[in-house]
Amino acid sequence: MLRRFGPQALVAFLVLSTGIAFAVTEHLKLEKAPITKTVVTKLFSPTCGCSTARASIVFSLRLRGRVTISILDSDDHVIRTLLDNVNEPIGRLRVTWNGHDGSGLVAPDGEYSVRVHLPAERRTIQLPNVIHLDTTPPKITLLGVVPRAISPDEDRRADAAHIEFKLSKGARALLFVDGRFVIRARLSSRKIDWKGKDGHGRLRLGPHRLTLRALDGAGNESPPTAPVEVDVRFLQLRPTRIDTTTGASFSVAISTDRRNVRWRFAGATGITRRKRIFLRAPAVPGQYWLRVHSGLYGAGALVKVA
Repeated sequence: MLRRFGPQALVAFLVLSTGIAFAVTEHLKLEKAPITKTVVTKLFSPTCGCSTARASIVFSLRLRGRVTISILDSDDHVIRTLLDNVNEPIGRLRVTWNGHDGSGLVAPDGEYSVRVHLPAERRTIQLPNVIHLDTTPPKITLLGVVPRAISPDEDRRADAAHIEFKLSKGARALLFVDGRFVIRARLSSRKIDWKGKDGHGRLRLGPHRLTLRALDGAGNESPPTAPVEVDVRFLQLRPTRIDTTTGASFSVAISTDRRNVRWRFAGATGITRRKRIFLRAPAVPGQYWLRVHSGLYGAGALVKVA
């Protein structure tokens, strides 16, 4: 036929075909999507025992009808059917996946997708959202804690314990003090500064055991690191009780990062920059108090003279 009518007929045929294809395309563009407002969990861990132990799949149905929702692996094989030809009303539909396959076992770590089948509309839609299943906990290695004695008095000397660490993957470090959670570091941060406060913002004087854990985005948490002891003090005397005899010499260690310390004992006073005070017991037996102070901070020791 085209040979009979020549080139003009061929041109007309091509124009008509193009017009039909364009019309079909425009019709498909105007056709409303059967599902909208899709929200799918990006990352989860079915073994974490936490709030991210399930993946959530949410969308809205434009029409009432039967729905089948399946989980596909990276090879597009169905490993689990979450909803099997169930009649659902118009509106919001939400299902969750616990990370297990059809046999009840936890699926391997990897990427998974969601397929929605709507038989009434003869539509099968594979959502573009990718679900990452990750059950591998991160590893955290404590590199160092400096200094081991701090006095958070904002004098820029030993105000905080600087804790350095490394992570095996993207995660957040969690600081625990005496077994209680205190600080959550920024994502992939490599350092935490601890200024002697607990999780409620209260200052805790004395020795404390610090440990770290790592928490990734899926909810997997690492075991704790070995504990490191850090002492929080402003001004301390050691020992805090001295038993001596009349006229005997004795000494008391000063634990502080303050430059000058004032002391008072048995009517005598002085200033020292040393980390130890050397004194002589009074000639009269009894109980005496050694007092030291620097700025707003003070400490004392009982001296019993026999």
